[in-house]
Amino acid sequence: MKSGADMAADGITTLAAATSVSNPHDARAQGELLAAEFSVFAAGEVREDHTDARGEEVVAILEGEFDIDAAGEHYRLVAGEAILIPPREPRRFACVGAQGVLYRAGLRAGLPGTELRAAPPAAA
Repeated sequence: MKSGADMAADGITTLAAATSVSNPHDARAQGELLAAEFSVFAAGEVREDHTDARGEEVVAILEGEFDIDAAGEHYRLVAGEAILIPPREPRRFACVGAQGVLYRAGLRAGLPGTELRAAPPAAA
C-alpha cells in the first residue's frame, strides 16, 4: 500500500483534513483539485465567499434551513436539499432559525494555481 507522500508523487491528489479557525465545529479537507467541508452555523450566522475564491461547488443542507445567494440568484433550502454553484461566482450563506449544517464539495480546477496535469503512467 502506498503512503500519502507516495500517492502525491504519483500525481494523485490527497486530502489533508484541517479544522477551521473560524469555528471549532467546522471541518475541512483540501487537496490540489478538490475541497470539501462541513460547516456548522449558529442561528442567524452569515458567511460569504468572494467571487473568485471557489470553483464549481455542490452545497447540501444537512441540518436546518438556509438562505443562499449565489450566481445572482436567491434560494431558501432546507435539510435534504442541495444546489450546484458555478465557478467564480459570489456566494452567501445565512442560517435561518436554529443551528444549521452545510456540506460543501468543490472543484478547485480552473482556479489560479490549479492547472490540470496528466498523471504519470503506472509502474509496470
